[in-house]
Amino acid sequence: MANIKEYQPINGVVEPDFLEYLKKTFQKWQQNFEERVTTGTREIAKLQERVMGAKLNSRYGFEAIARRDLDDEGQDCFTLMIYKNREAVVSEPPLYHFTVKIYR
Repeated sequence: MANIKEYQPINGVVEPDFLEYLKKTFQKWQQNFEERVTTGTREIAKLQERVMGAKLNSRYGFEAIARRDLDDEGQDCFTLMIYKNREAVVSEPPLYHFTVKIYR
């Protein structure tokens, strides 16, 4: 019988392939910003839908907070933070934090 831990999500929360998808997406968006290309709302909405799907498919669930704000310099940016669970949002730092500037 195979070791059950091999099939559990990383940190009991997020799948490694999903983290790789997030990393590549945010790298692409960072490149868009550097090349002065706007990351559109449709692309952001698509990411948010994938995050919600991953949350539903996760064995233990996780809490994801996504927001589009202005940073300290007044630049438009998008941030995604992933927490272990809903209670962790209040009391713990995020397990994963992604942020990128959006060219407008």
